Amino acid sequence: MTVKIAFVYIAEPYQCYHAASVASALSALPDCSVTEYYSFSDSAEHLRHIRTLFGGNDSLSIRPFQKSVFTKILHIGRRLDREKSHVFRENIEELNNYDAIISTENTAAFLKQQGLKKPKLILIKHGAGDRKVRNEYMVKYFDFVLFPGPKIRNYFLKEGFTTEEKSTSIGYPKFDIFNAIKAEEFSIFPKNKPIVLYNPHYKKSQTSYYKWKNFIIESFENQNYYDLVISPHVKMFHEGYFVNEFLLKRRNSENVYIDTGSINSVNMTYTSNSSIYVGDVSSQVYEFIIEPRPCVFLNPHKIKWQGNPYFKHWEFGEVVENRNDIMPAIRRAKEQHYLYLDAQKEMIRKTFGTMPLLGASQRAATAIIDYLNQINMA
Repeated sequence: MTVKIAFVYIAEPYQCYHAASVASALSALPDCSVTEYYSFSDSAEHLRHIRTLFGGNDSLSIRPFQKSVFTKILHIGRRLDREKSHVFRENIEELNNYDAIISTENTAAFLKQQGLKKPKLILIKHGAGDRKVRNEYMVKYFDFVLFPGPKIRNYFLKEGFTTEEKSTSIGYPKFDIFNAIKAEEFSIFPKNKPIVLYNPHYKKSQTSYYKWKNFIIESFENQNYYDLVISPHVKMFHEGYFVNEFLLKRRNSENVYIDTGSINSVNMTYTSNSSIYVGDVSSQVYEFIIEPRPCVFLNPHKIKWQGNPYFKHWEFGEVVENRNDIMPAIRRAKEQHYLYLDAQKEMIRKTFGTMPLLGASQRAATAIIDYLNQINMA
């Protein structure tokens, strides 16, 4: 009997890079039918690209979610959080035809409130960072959860949001995708200088973006040793009707490159090609230190972070609380990296475990099928 599985990408295209390789692995299995549903039109291009990278299985169907006029207006108006629940509600009848629904976002738990009956709801937990997420309690509504490794799984077990039987660790599928695309040429600057990646988060109470972004741009414009890539979290631009992106992109210069949401901003291109990471609370730092390198963290809000498990990653480099210390910290980051090297290596082990960094997509596919077979036999 054929198992029917739907993947749902309810947010921006970055979600594709956390789960689409798993969809490809499942679609290659016998008696397994997979369909991917997306909400953002840009996601279709990303999904097709990933499908091609993993063998181009034509049986893997890619479809947009059906949307009412009202829901389309919410999308145009960038009322994106409100839009999600409407999209799920308007597609619940079709989704109920599947044996399993797989998401990489906690809010897919809303499906159970909106009439999801037959399918098992499965979460591929995206991100590997330490930041506390407001809706993390929603994980308890999933029937099965796949974690990137022991650190995050143990946290959710301790909080009582999942159980040993309802969860497993499979690694980080995004690494498989990057491994498939890393041969593509990366060249955005005319000169061969060290690249600094500035990767601010969107969370207003913790981000450095609004207070220090302009100062950082001006500081790099006034020096000639580094090139700077600014790649904020894509949710930074939920508001503003594209005005914020337009104004920010006008700051591009010879040694400052600003990306507000291209494919390179979500597929590990910048984290893999940069020499120094500068950020605040984004989990992308864990993608950066897979190859341990210098980091600098910005704390304009003067958060009391020492000993706080939600800021564990700030032990990977110097933490700056005064904007005038940013460039000096960046200049000494390489020579002082030895102070933070052991912390980076230890957290990679705790975060992703001892399993190989590659192969998470296949491990996830196997875990999902084994779980569904076990349920059917019960």
